[in-house]
Amino acid sequence: MQHLRYAFRFIGACFSLALKHPRLRKPVFNLWMGGMGLLTLWLIPMLGVIALIGVRPLGLVLIGFFISLLLFSLLAWSGVTALETCLAFDDLTWIDLELPGSSQNKQDHARWQQILLWTLLQPGLMINHLFNQILRPQHVEELAWLSGAYLMLPVIALEDFNLKEGIDRIKQLLRDRLIRFHPSLISIHPLTGVVQWLLIGAGVLLGLKFGVKLAPFQTAGLLSRLLAVVVGTLIAGVLALLGLSISSYNRSCYHTTLYQWVLSVENARMTGDASQGAPPKLLSQVLKTNSRNQKES
Repeated sequence: MQHLRYAFRFIGACFSLALKHPRLRKPVFNLWMGGMGLLTLWLIPMLGVIALIGVRPLGLVLIGFFISLLLFSLLAWSGVTALETCLAFDDLTWIDLELPGSSQNKQDHARWQQILLWTLLQPGLMINHLFNQILRPQHVEELAWLSGAYLMLPVIALEDFNLKEGIDRIKQLLRDRLIRFHPSLISIHPLTGVVQWLLIGAGVLLGLKFGVKLAPFQTAGLLSRLLAVVVGTLIAGVLALLGLSISSYNRSCYHTTLYQWVLSVENARMTGDASQGAPPKLLSQVLKTNSRNQKES
């Protein structure tokens, strides 16, 4: 439960920052604008399938295929806009300390191709690593760097690395033992993941329900079926974008905070000044506030 308290406290602090700084709201706005564009784009082939094939088995299979591509597109786009969140969060947290941020003068979407590639590769890498752990323990070390994969976005954004350089950087951080904080102590990833996939699942179910209500399979005409696809896709898409917005924004802020701490520890080790390795201000406030509340209760 303590992990969840930390997570809710951190999410509250991040939303407060977004209300205070318009620049942190811009990536969420871009996520929604791009997401609505993707919904419109993928509606075209779905409507074509309904018009040309109808709701025969082949048509339903193609509709499911296009919905899967739509979901992947939204996930990839949320990763691209997360780059902007990482840069904005890094700049604004350094500005609060009246110091120059490491991300100044970086372009928001300069590495979007790397994020798209990472979105494609990450599930396969995770499955392969799990397979190695269960059946090929002698190969586990090959993908051991995935334990620090949550830092990939801030590494690419703040260091302006490509994917290969990002992987090498994470390996170096783990090798040098610069990661001092286990990310599960604050349950941002599981909490936002549950919210994200619950909203996506609810969107699919509600979209299907309204679609079937508007156009029953046996009696609906072509126009009713086309309208049902549009309405159902929009309902599912809006709820999916809501879940992705919550997840992408909070994870980006959290992972950027952790990487800021890594950079501080690295700088402290280089300079010999241990005081420079202190955790970021926002992270310290979240942990100290919860510790104080626990003592008072």
